Amino acid sequence: MNLDFGSKYDGFRDEVKEFCNHYEGVQLTGTLGTLYGHEEIKNSKKQDLKISIQDWQKILIEHGYFARNIPIKYGGYGDELDIVKNVIITDEFSHAKIPVATGGQGIDFLVPTLLEMGTEEQKNRYIKPALHLDEIWCQGYSEPNAGSDLASLQTKGILDGDEWVINGQKIWTSTAKYAQMMFCLVRTEPDVPKHQGISYLLIPMDTPGIEIRPLVDMTLHAGFNEVFFTNVRIPATNIIGARGQGWLVANKTLTHERSSLGDPNKMVTRFNKLVELMKNESIDGERIIDKPVFRDRLMKTQGKVLALKTHG
Repeated sequence: MNLDFGSKYDGFRDEVKEFCNHYEGVQLTGTLGTLYGHEEIKNSKKQDLKISIQDWQKILIEHGYFARNIPIKYGGYGDELDIVKNVIITDEFSHAKIPVATGGQGIDFLVPTLLEMGTEEQKNRYIKPALHLDEIWCQGYSEPNAGSDLASLQTKGILDGDEWVINGQKIWTSTAKYAQMMFCLVRTEPDVPKHQGISYLLIPMDTPGIEIRPLVDMTLHAGFNEVFFTNVRIPATNIIGARGQGWLVANKTLTHERSSLGDPNKMVTRFNKLVELMKNESIDGERIIDKPVFRDRLMKTQGKVLALKTHG
């Protein structure tokens, strides 16, 4: 059975291979790599080729290897969605050990939400800086008494003229201490059923009245944060959807969040790194990959990765 994609995609695959050969061994630099836990890919051939993570993101978009189907006017590549081309990009990047694009809460969660429900002004303002990593976002959903029952959230927003005045607290907010912006669920309609009283607001993190407190876990690492709002004022236009429509918008965001968790691109890259590790590391003088028990586990993992790739 022939499972290739046909000759119509041969030229595109050759184009991707040429790109990968040109950037073989590229190393990404900059603090965003630490922020997003970017996986460094070692290659001995071109260790001197170093590019900042932001510049690499722009290069990938420029060539159509990221944000392919997002319009040019919003900072994307502007092509039609083609799943086969996405698979080819993943295959060739993984084979050549080329770093894939960086995601994150702004790119993976907010951008598709804005494309679906944002105004034209909001799309023009927020999508490109998010895609190009010029503006980092965090998500303000959970509260101390509103976790699994998120609709019980109590952070309040009152409209005062042309500004929202926000008071309350969010918790478990990853990337808050690095972010320039937050998309946040706020109760703006207190006299209606709880699911109908929430609005989806966009909050600049340098607004006066915002306090960020890191939450240090048992590893002594502060991977999450608490965020406190005290009379925080933002423009009344910083709302996605209508007043009280925040629960609908939030569910749109969560749909994209769930979709991003099983990214086959990252899984294939990590599996290939595992194979290389097992080839180069040894136990009792024998390569790990040559030990039947570990090789068997690797094959089981490979089956799961291939299934994820096929269905992802």
